[in-house]
Amino acid sequence: MYGKYCHRGIYIYKNKKIYYIILIIIFTIFIVNKNSTNYIPKPYLFTTETFQANMDISQIVTEINSLLPQFSDFINQFHTLISKSGVSVITDSAGNLSMDVPNTMSNSEVTKISTKIGIIDRLISTRGQELNDLFQKGLQVENNIKVDNPNYTSQLTEKIEEFKKLKNSYKH
Repeated sequence: MYGKYCHRGIYIYKNKKIYYIILIIIFTIFIVNKNSTNYIPKPYLFTTETFQANMDISQIVTEINSLLPQFSDFINQFHTLISKSGVSVITDSAGNLSMDVPNTMSNSEVTKISTKIGIIDRLISTRGQELNDLFQKGLQVENNIKVDNPNYTSQLTEKIEEFKKLKNSYKH
C-alpha cells in the first residue's frame, strides 16, 4: 500500500512525496482548526473534576475534622513518650531534633526511644503540612464564596485557632 511499512507503531513511507503530502495535510488541518475563531480548547476531564472537588468547602472541612484529632493524638504521644522516658528534646534553628538522655539509659533504650521520637515527629510534621495545605485551600474557597455572598461566615476560623494551639503545644 504505497510502499509503507510499520516499525514500532510508526508508519514509514518509502515514497517521500506521499509522506510530505500527508504531513502537509495534517499540519494544515491542525493550523486551520487552531486559528479558527470558533476554536475553544477544552481541558482534560480529570482537570475539571479536580477543580470541582477542590471547590467544595464541606469536603475540606470534613478532611480537616478527620486530620485534626490525629494531629492532636500524635502530639500527645510525643509528650507522653518524652515525659515517660525522661529525655529532653531540642530542635535547632535548622529543624533538626536532638535528644539529651539520662546517663542511666542503655544504648538500646536510647536507640528505641530515638526511633519512636523520629517517627512521631515525622507524623506530626506530615499531618501539620497536610492541615496547613487544607487550610490554605479552604481559605481560598471561602474568599471565593465571600465574593458571591458577603454574609458568609467562615467554617474554618475555629479550626485554624485549634490548629495554632496544637502547633504551639508542640514547641520544644
